[in-house]
Amino acid sequence: MKKRVYLVGFVALLCLSACGAKEKSVATPPVTETSTEASSQSATGAIDFQKLAEAQPLTIQTKKEQAKLYSATNGVVKTVGLGDSAEEEVSYRLYQVPEVWQLDHVNQETRPTDYTYRALEGGLTFGVQLYTLDAYLTSPLSGGEVMKKDELAQRLKADGQHFIQETSISIGDQEWKVGYEEKPENNVAKITFYRLEDTGNFDDSLIVGAVIYPLSVTKSNHEEAVTTTVSQLKTILQQVAGERETETIKP
Repeated sequence: MKKRVYLVGFVALLCLSACGAKEKSVATPPVTETSTEASSQSATGAIDFQKLAEAQPLTIQTKKEQAKLYSATNGVVKTVGLGDSAEEEVSYRLYQVPEVWQLDHVNQETRPTDYTYRALEGGLTFGVQLYTLDAYLTSPLSGGEVMKKDELAQRLKADGQHFIQETSISIGDQEWKVGYEEKPENNVAKITFYRLEDTGNFDDSLIVGAVIYPLSVTKSNHEEAVTTTVSQLKTILQQVAGERETETIKP
């Protein structure tokens, strides 16, 4: 089972930008979990969660090639051909990568399903995650169904999400859930968008995107920079929740 815990691993990175340090090459510390509970109180200068969740998608300016986010497999392997020529058919979603985002890490088991970026905006640096998880707890070939509401809540907790605020918003014509968590002792917050697909296809996915950012900084453009990054992520989420394309790969 994959598990992602975001907040602590980006503290040093965010502090560099929040304190106005000159940009330099630094290694992102390993993402580690802390036992400290996220506070229900927002730090002074924190951006209003609802306002941030409702930020409008923003046209992405980029010269980069589109990236591929592969769908979840839900334990199903679809093959094309026979014998030595057999290949696995997989689906993926294309999305644009903003020019100011730098790829930090790709978790690639058999195909890329988990990306981590450093987003540079207004002299600040943010962490951005984009990934897919299985929509089924049990393979659909074994009679499994897409997760129910309570099962989804447990899956998100197992994935390291501990929201202190939640809401629902629309991106285009699709409904997305949004969760918020923070660690005031580290001056770090995270806003997470997620959508559980339920189209009846074996490659339905739980799509997750998140932005990790400093709760409060002295720069006057803090809110604008965070909002811009969230708006770009929402554009990407609209793209990856759209039509899926397929290709074949060697198993």
